[in-house]
Amino acid sequence: MEKNNLLWKNMLLKISIIAFLALVMLIPLSMVRHQVNERSYRHSETISNITSGWGASQLFTGPWISYKYVVGKDKERETIEAGIYPDSVQYIVNTTSQILHRSIYDVPVYTAEVTISGHFVMDDKLPGALSAELLLNIGELKGIQGYPSIVLGGEDLKVKSRENGLKAEIALDKDAREGNIVPFIIVLKVNGSEALSFRPVANLTEVEMTSDYPSPSFEGDFLPVEREVREDGFTAKWSISQITMSSPSSNSFGVRLVKPVTQYRQTERATKYGLLVIFMVFIAGFIVEIVSKRPINIIQYMVIGASLVLFYSLLLAFSDFLSFGLSYLIASVMTTVALGGYFVGIMKNKWAYLITGLVALAYGVIYILLQMETFAFLAGTLLLFIILCVIMFLTRNMKFDSTDDR
Repeated sequence: MEKNNLLWKNMLLKISIIAFLALVMLIPLSMVRHQVNERSYRHSETISNITSGWGASQLFTGPWISYKYVVGKDKERETIEAGIYPDSVQYIVNTTSQILHRSIYDVPVYTAEVTISGHFVMDDKLPGALSAELLLNIGELKGIQGYPSIVLGGEDLKVKSRENGLKAEIALDKDAREGNIVPFIIVLKVNGSEALSFRPVANLTEVEMTSDYPSPSFEGDFLPVEREVREDGFTAKWSISQITMSSPSSNSFGVRLVKPVTQYRQTERATKYGLLVIFMVFIAGFIVEIVSKRPINIIQYMVIGASLVLFYSLLLAFSDFLSFGLSYLIASVMTTVALGGYFVGIMKNKWAYLITGLVALAYGVIYILLQMETFAFLAGTLLLFIILCVIMFLTRNMKFDSTDDR
């Protein structure tokens, strides 16, 4: 009995030391995460530098007519600013995307050919106004290519820039009558990145967009009434009525042209499973120790843990130049082969191949979890439950009390 008690105490001590070593592995694991965050920050900084020269997200608002008129006489005269918003607006947008490279980073950008057409219904105050301008707000003027064209009522207008977009002075027609319909058409080409959005101000706003970008993310207060996403691009159509909007000045909609999840986000997600993999391998090693009676000393556990952590550094390094999937495959094969050779050298029996297979299985399962955005937590919880059941099965006959002598 005294021998069993001593064995039990030694086992508890070893379990405590192994658990402590697994927790110590959090230190180098956190250093890897810091490196991932630093690379991600540099990536974001590169995107900012490129878009500052090419063009950032574009947001179109309008067009509308802004005019000033006078009410009252003599000392009671007052100048009032008012606006006429379109009865209907239709955007026809065709975007072509490309990838800009800087250093080891890729940034998706787009060029949009935009045609805006519709009509205004004149009110009674515009013909007698002091001045009038047609206005169009754009997210960033820097992205405009060439000279935009604005035609109102069949007349070409001279386009100028303003703080938030474009403007064109309108020659007032004193003979114009209330209710007259005045058509307009605006044609321009803009560079942008990340997103292309619209703010509806007309009674009816329609947008038809085609793009060669395969991974759009539709966002905003209104989703497309029609959409088709293909491997070679997408088409989408919006139709928004004024009666559906609580506040035209705050409502917006559009598409975010996003690159699929970056390798840095995927690597950072992978490191979250690092401690789980380390515990799994350590527990497997400890169980194999008991079953095969081939001890693994503390230094060897540390080497195994360091190898498992180094996997994430390899993954990060390779993913700078290769796709995440290929980087993961290379890093996991290198780590599994290295640990397999180490296990064979330690145990010198078939159990070494079993643990090596477990390492390979762990990396395979983690990769599957990384691809499962929605069900990752459920799948991970089920995995832990299965591991617990396996441990329960393997340790069901382990006894370290006085009953062992019976």
